[in-house]
Amino acid sequence: MWNDRKRYPLLMLRNLVSKEDILMDFIFTGEMKADLQEVDNIFRKSLLPWWDEISVYMPGANEDPGFKLLPAMVINAYKYLGIDKNLAIQMANLFKIIHFASKIHVLIKDDEEGQKHNQELQFTILIGDYIFGKVLRLLLETHADRLLDMFATMICDLNEGLIVEYKLNAGLSEVLARTRGPLYHKAFLSAAHMAGWAEDSVEIYGDLGYNLCMALELIYIYAQNATGKEYLDKAQKISEQMNIKEKSALDSLMGEMAGK
Repeated sequence: MWNDRKRYPLLMLRNLVSKEDILMDFIFTGEMKADLQEVDNIFRKSLLPWWDEISVYMPGANEDPGFKLLPAMVINAYKYLGIDKNLAIQMANLFKIIHFASKIHVLIKDDEEGQKHNQELQFTILIGDYIFGKVLRLLLETHADRLLDMFATMICDLNEGLIVEYKLNAGLSEVLARTRGPLYHKAFLSAAHMAGWAEDSVEIYGDLGYNLCMALELIYIYAQNATGKEYLDKAQKISEQMNIKEKSALDSLMGEMAGK
């Protein structure tokens, strides 16, 4: 079970926000739900021929509302820039796979937690590594090989974040920044790269995604409204700095959040 862990992720969800509350209408519209179903279908196909063995880890992953939030925000990040819907869905799948692999690695416990060094442990380690490797292959198949360095860096950052979470007694905001932040930042960064933006604009868009998604996690999943609003304020200022005249779903989302 995911909430067997000593620290944050699902322990802090108790008595806070129900899983359904994260499925806010202004994120998960009817069209978005259809897109997410397509992501789920591709996700299963991407993990063949090992899906039957891997699927046993899915119930735990689905307990975390952030697991559904991430692919939705990847799609929004790409749609905001007018990028082809099929590419948006393919990229949402890649980020979902990486998030899933990091969750599998969380299952690996230390001796104090009673982990037995047996075949089950070996499989957990190997399957997590296999999934990370599959992502790099899928990047090539998606013709997004220009993002290989970015994805390799993100995977390193995520694994380092897990060390920070479970070994260094970090607080919630830092844990989210290190274990979720790289996913959100690189999701938006990758969209700007694929849209052919200049490097300085790419970084700005990445910062927008990081702050907006951190706000979503803190406010709607962990009920940390004060800290979440700080991230939201930063996201709104970045959006104004970008000076994009045509309003989008992301702008509507920030407006809705600000009014909560």
